[in-house]
Amino acid sequence: MKWFNLLLLSFAMAATLSCADKSKAVKTFDVVKNLKAEQIPISEILNINNIIKLENYIVLQNTGDGGDYFYFVYSYPDIRFLYSFAHNGRGPEEYLMPSVIKNTHGNVIGLRDHATDVIAFYELSDTAAHLKFSKTFKTPDINRFFWEINVIEDSLLLVKHQGYNTGARELWNLYNGTMMDSIGNSFPKLPHKMGKNYYSIFDDYLISASDNRFVISYNFIDRLEMGEVIDGKIQLTEFTGAKQPPKFHLYGDDTSTEFSIDRNIVTYENVYAGKDYIYALYSGKRLDDTEANHSSSIEVYTWTGEPLQLLNLDTPIAYFAVDEQNRAIYAVNPEIHEDKLLKYIF
Repeated sequence: MKWFNLLLLSFAMAATLSCADKSKAVKTFDVVKNLKAEQIPISEILNINNIIKLENYIVLQNTGDGGDYFYFVYSYPDIRFLYSFAHNGRGPEEYLMPSVIKNTHGNVIGLRDHATDVIAFYELSDTAAHLKFSKTFKTPDINRFFWEINVIEDSLLLVKHQGYNTGARELWNLYNGTMMDSIGNSFPKLPHKMGKNYYSIFDDYLISASDNRFVISYNFIDRLEMGEVIDGKIQLTEFTGAKQPPKFHLYGDDTSTEFSIDRNIVTYENVYAGKDYIYALYSGKRLDDTEANHSSSIEVYTWTGEPLQLLNLDTPIAYFAVDEQNRAIYAVNPEIHEDKLLKYIF
């Protein structure tokens, strides 16, 4: 019966490998580049938590902790400080918890204040930020929030409308406040499978758009999804990576236990949708390690999900933007270089 036991073992191993393949992405990059950063000094005192590349400006977002202004504007490409705007406060054109609305055009920057539900768009010049549009844009669902907002075709907003236990990708009309379309979770069985242990953080994601195309990168799932908005409809067109989620570490009271969420592996820490390619900041480290040290590998894909290049950076980064025309990446890591902007030529 020895041969029979070996046969059963081989079937078990094959089944295990087959299941594992569905939750792990196999990536092969024909081109691997090691990049060294040029460090550009920043004299202004701010706690950076985002970087935005516009046509003629670089904008750094400040957390607002102890600071008067949320956005600091620099000329581009010479990186010279011009001014700051969006005062921290409750008055006219003041904000409390703003986050950037992505995929604006030209020198327009958008923001949504999560404390007041105000959406505002500013056009930047060399001397000031001029308010173009502002309105209150409130979610009708008290259990969900508007996150990851991208402008599509000027009048539409592609958003992650998400709460603690539920969420969807939705398309909203900016001006009349109506929802145009919605698509659900790519892993609809996950909440039922995890039961009371499910929270939307497990299949959470970032969205980045370019024109009417968008990419979705998952935080704990090694997967990228590509799509586009056509005639007011959200369409997923491609994906690359895992077909199903991994087995997650769950929430625990003690972060040293094996059930702590901090032990989950971060896949994509950030993502940038360029006109030509997709740039995904890959970690592969535990959540607690990634939050402290960030990621240092950018995976470059075509819009059909084909891996092109792997860019290994000499310094980990938290946030980045890409100038495809000049093949430059501008990045920040406030934990390591709180007073420097990092520039990589690829």
